[in-house]
Amino acid sequence: MTAGTAVATKTVAGRTSAGWTAIAATLLAATCVVACSRTPAPSAQQPVAAAAAAASPGPAPDPGTPPVEAPAEAPPAATDAPVPALEPAPGAMPGQDAADAADAPVRFLVVADRESPLSAVMGGRIARVGVKLGDTVRAGKVMVSFDCGDLEARKTAAAAEYNAAQLKYEAKVKLQGLQSASELEVQLAAADASRARSEVEVFASQLEQCRFVAPFNGRVARIYVKEGQGVSPGEHVIDIVGTGAPQARFNAPSDWIGWLAPGKRLDAVVDETGLRYPLKVARISGSVDAVSQTIAVEATFDGDTSRILPGMSGRAWRATAQP
Repeated sequence: MTAGTAVATKTVAGRTSAGWTAIAATLLAATCVVACSRTPAPSAQQPVAAAAAAASPGPAPDPGTPPVEAPAEAPPAATDAPVPALEPAPGAMPGQDAADAADAPVRFLVVADRESPLSAVMGGRIARVGVKLGDTVRAGKVMVSFDCGDLEARKTAAAAEYNAAQLKYEAKVKLQGLQSASELEVQLAAADASRARSEVEVFASQLEQCRFVAPFNGRVARIYVKEGQGVSPGEHVIDIVGTGAPQARFNAPSDWIGWLAPGKRLDAVVDETGLRYPLKVARISGSVDAVSQTIAVEATFDGDTSRILPGMSGRAWRATAQP
C-alpha cells in the first residue's frame, strides 16, 4: 500500500468514527428527553430520594462538629370527631358489677350464744377437777376447786372471835340493864362484835373464790389446769359455752347498710359440714369501721343446729327472698 492510500484510509476511518460518535450522542439526547418527560413530579420523588439518601453512606462526621438533632415530630392534629362510647357487653345490665359486688358472700364465724372464760382471782393449788372436756354442766355445778385448807382454818378462827365478841356485847347489854355498864362500854362491845363478823365474811368470800362454779347451763369448752397444779392470779382455768342456738358473727361491707336490718334473711354454708342454713340478722353494730369500711353483724341460725359448733366458719350472702 502506498503512503497516499494509507493516509486516505485513516482519513476515511476518522470521519467514520466521528460520524458514529455524533449519531450516538444524538440518540442519547433523545433518550434523555423521553425519560425526563416521563419522570414524575419532584414532590412525589422526595420520599424515594430521602430513602436513597438514608441508605447511601455519607461522609464521616467531623469529630469536632456537634451532632445535629433531628427536628421533633409534630404531634397529631386534634380532631373534633367524637370518641365512641364503650358499649356494655351483650346481656349485661347497667350497674350489674356493683350489684354483684354487693351480693358477694362474706366470711362468718360461729360463736356460742353464751360463753364464759373463768380465771383465777387468787393464787393457789388445784385440788380437784370435777369435769371433763365436752361435759354438759348445769348452772351452779362446781367444776374446779382449789386447796383452801388455810382459808378454812382462818375462817374458823374468825368465827370463834366473832362468837366471843358477841358474848361480850350481850353481857354488856345485861350489865347496862343492872346499871353496872355505861353506854360507851356497850357500844364498844358492839363494835368489836361487828368487826369480828366482818372478818368472818371476808374469809367466806375468799373461800367462794376457791371454787369455779358453772354460771349457766352449758358445755365445757376447754380445761387449762390439772389436779395438783399451782396457778397464779389471773391465770385461765376453764372455759364454758352455752348450749343455746349458736350465732354467726361477721363483718359486712358498708354497702349492705342500704338493705341490711334486723330480721333480714341470709343464706349460709358451713365449711366444715357443707350444710346450708338460713340466717336471720339479730344485731347490727352502731358504727362502721373507718379502715375496713365494714360493719359488725350477728345473725342466728334457723333449723337444726346440732351439728354446728362454736369455732366453725363459712360463707353467707343475701337471700333472694326477703321478709
